[in-house]
Amino acid sequence: MMTLQQRINAFSALGLIMAEATSEDPSSTEAISLRNLMDEQQQYNRWFTPENVRLSVRAIANMLQKDRLERWLESYRILDNSEIKKTIAVIMAGNIPLVGFHDFLCVLITGNKLLARTSTKDTGLIMRLADILAKIDYGFRSQINFTNKISDNYDAVIATGSNNTSRYFEYYFGQKPHIFRKNRNSVALLTRDTDEKDLEALAYDIFTYFGLGCRNVSKIYLEEGINPESIYASWAHWAHILNHPPYANNYLYNKSLFNINRQSYLDNGFLLLTRSESIASPVSVVFYDFFGSREGLMSELKLHSENIQCIVSENHTRFGQTQYPDPNDYADNTDTIEFITSL
Repeated sequence: MMTLQQRINAFSALGLIMAEATSEDPSSTEAISLRNLMDEQQQYNRWFTPENVRLSVRAIANMLQKDRLERWLESYRILDNSEIKKTIAVIMAGNIPLVGFHDFLCVLITGNKLLARTSTKDTGLIMRLADILAKIDYGFRSQINFTNKISDNYDAVIATGSNNTSRYFEYYFGQKPHIFRKNRNSVALLTRDTDEKDLEALAYDIFTYFGLGCRNVSKIYLEEGINPESIYASWAHWAHILNHPPYANNYLYNKSLFNINRQSYLDNGFLLLTRSESIASPVSVVFYDFFGSREGLMSELKLHSENIQCIVSENHTRFGQTQYPDPNDYADNTDTIEFITSL
């Protein structure tokens, strides 16, 4: 049985290989092999461009730095005993590259067994990382199992999907201890003091992964008096996103829909901005609305907390940093380590 420190060391070593795989000239055999697989992902998922895959791998590598892992886990009571404690079934989503990695990490770093069902849209990368991890420390070999069907042989389940699939999760897996995740999106707050640098950084929170992740900003709250057209200029360097056919198709479709419905919108040539009370916007569209007082807005956002992953502002998640979470930035703000260690 591996100790917690051995598991931390192994994941840290995995992070170094992942970081090398995103470099300009990887040299080790594992990093080169991983890089080749990363660059092939768009063959299986049109949204997984090489740039976005590298970004995801780089963000995870940053998370797996040894000191960050140690700081993250020091507040938990994770025992080093002679037997594997639990088998945790993990049903992974496939909206962005390696979106299921954090659950993968949480189960294995606590010394438990992973029973994983990957998304058909994102299978190869997570399985390759599992293979590399088992080469780093053979003790992981018996703790990782990928399956096409979750049987009854598990102690708890963590499942990520849409609002619709959550009903499926509840029906089939609700009898076991569980975490079921639904749709979430992120929002940003812009005040009259928000500077050009922050506006430019906000573009990364909006356009990275084509806006498909729960940490992507889908709605912007503007302090009263701000002209929504004024924020476009800082995003001009993202015009290339329209070269991606699936994104362009969504842009043209939503623009046509707005025109048919005679819905007012702003258009900078590659993104549509329209006023709405809703939080979750379609691909190529960002909603906006206005607020008077910050206190009033924060009270309103608390009422919608089940739908919000990140709040981007000078007092919350920093502009441009939504896609670089810390290990303790849990999806749906549910402490996965706490859940696992309490079983």
